[in-house]
Amino acid sequence: MSQSKVKWALTLSLVDLILLTGMFMLGYWVRHFLLAPVMGSDFRLSGFHYLASGTVLGVVQIALMSIFGAYRREFGLGKVEEVAAILRAAFMGTVITFAITFLTRQLFFSRFVLLFALPFGAVCVSSWHTLYRRLSRSLARRRGRPKRVVMYGTGPLARELAEYMTSRAQLHYSVEGFVAPVSSPAEEVVTPTLDSTDWADWMERNGIRDLVVADQSLSRDEQAAVLLQCEQRGFSYRMAADLYTMVSLTSRLVNMAGNTMVESVPPPLDTTGRILKRTCDVLGSGLLMLLLSPFFPLFAALIVLESPGGVFYLQTRLGKNNIPFHIVKFRSMKTGAHGERHKLRDRNESTGPLFKMKTDPRVTHVGRFMRRWSLDELPQLYNVLVGEMSLVGPRPPLPEEVNEYSRRDFKRLRTVPGITGVWQVSGRSELGFEEMVKLDLFYVDNWSIWLDLAILLLTVPAIFSGEGAY
Repeated sequence: MSQSKVKWALTLSLVDLILLTGMFMLGYWVRHFLLAPVMGSDFRLSGFHYLASGTVLGVVQIALMSIFGAYRREFGLGKVEEVAAILRAAFMGTVITFAITFLTRQLFFSRFVLLFALPFGAVCVSSWHTLYRRLSRSLARRRGRPKRVVMYGTGPLARELAEYMTSRAQLHYSVEGFVAPVSSPAEEVVTPTLDSTDWADWMERNGIRDLVVADQSLSRDEQAAVLLQCEQRGFSYRMAADLYTMVSLTSRLVNMAGNTMVESVPPPLDTTGRILKRTCDVLGSGLLMLLLSPFFPLFAALIVLESPGGVFYLQTRLGKNNIPFHIVKFRSMKTGAHGERHKLRDRNESTGPLFKMKTDPRVTHVGRFMRRWSLDELPQLYNVLVGEMSLVGPRPPLPEEVNEYSRRDFKRLRTVPGITGVWQVSGRSELGFEEMVKLDLFYVDNWSIWLDLAILLLTVPAIFSGEGAY
């Protein structure tokens, strides 16, 4: 492990330990001081013993976070995967502690303290990791110390990756040049373009140690030559594998007789995963509808006062397996707005089949406020309760959008659509159609309950930030 990676993990883990121990001690204060008149003041252990226990639990959780990959420097889905790893470690740490307590029949500390520290510790650690990444990226920008890379390729994929790495990646990258491959001619002029014969010497002379192979049409011989150059010179490399076009089943890489093979596996939302997700949807949507029901009459009154018409807006969307259903929203546009969409098509600010406008003239003042805070989507909890949607999942598309789908895009419809999802917590309308599809396909192939919990947790700051909400 490089020195920078060690420094990165050490800084994160030390502050994690302080935060986790601090939340444990805060739980101790809440239980034995703030709530003592209600819950009783049973002081079996002193504050010092709680401090020692909290420190040990913090170390255990940090070890679990390391096992689950929370200290990687970069994630494919950014903060979503990182928060999922943190939540998983927090839950497993709590389960292990309860198991030890049960087996040894020893009550080391109040169970309330442990249950208090579980959610608050996870939130604090997640917030700290996000802040540290932002500070590190900002500091790298100010100091002019980016991670310098060269792209091997000049086509759309190379340009797409270069744009992402320089604008939205978790690390601060600087793309120093593009190598024009020998076996696939340049589709478009990019600057600077390096000679395909001496790119390795150029990287050596300029102190660049990272190569991204971003051309999936390279010949086998050229691929082998590029990777051999990297290995001989000690360059780190990443290669964009041509697996994105494989949409029939979830797949993984396996080894057989020294050969790397792609093997199909059942998607994670089959059988047990589907039952677990549905159970969480029913409980979560039912509870949220109960808690939010007092506010619904207020929203209804505001909508009708500004724009006469119905309170709710029913729109046909396509759900799992391309089955249509009526999505329920609070009406945020004037009556008959959908019929005027064709007049505004030339003002569309999104890409692909999506239609998005930052200043859509059909949106009412109350509707704009509700969209800003995602309040118009609350009635979709009914869709979740009846099984047409999930709390977390891909965005439910319009039929006219699906008419423009490619074969690959249809994989989004293999799972139940959601109120929130990876797309919503990664920029919402600021992202184009292609990026939305890729994020949704990653979710479909890599679903876990921890991924859902992470997305739900990150939905709250996404709503308050207002990023892409229009």
